[in-house]
Amino acid sequence: MTMSSIKDKKLLLLGILAEHSMHGYQLNELLKSPGTAIQIGKANAYQLLNKFEEEGWVTGTEERVEPYPPRLVYAISEAGKEEFSRLLQERLAEHIPGEFFDLVSLNFIDILESDLAVTLLEQRAVRLADRCDSLSTISDDIRASHPGLDLLIQHLELERSFLNELIEKKRSQDVTS
Repeated sequence: MTMSSIKDKKLLLLGILAEHSMHGYQLNELLKSPGTAIQIGKANAYQLLNKFEEEGWVTGTEERVEPYPPRLVYAISEAGKEEFSRLLQERLAEHIPGEFFDLVSLNFIDILESDLAVTLLEQRAVRLADRCDSLSTISDDIRASHPGLDLLIQHLELERSFLNELIEKKRSQDVTS
């Protein structure tokens, strides 16, 4: 995986707001969900939203709902919709090769004793299983309407399969050694 670019963060935030207006807490909760394609911290999201307001891409309107304190609801403007469309078209046509940081450690795994490698891979498998489980509750309808989410889930399932095969390979090396 590669680190997300500012362009991807803009695309994600504008895309969310293109679907519906929301206040900061809702947006933050959505960005923290396991199915979110990229990570954007709360402070970074607000910084981008402020920049979007300066650019005229979003508007922030104070909303009061008793008994809660006032909150700012963000909505995309026409200029924001145009920017979102431009970014979306640009990004869909691109292919940016990803950086898979895990390749580095996996390429040196044979340096470790097989039993230690298996133990570490099993720990990794547990973490991966937890991530897969957190996404397994997402309905087929949502996956069908969000191809990027479906790709993420398929990628994780492939990684899980690969990891299980690697664990078995390392275990068999340990037995034959």
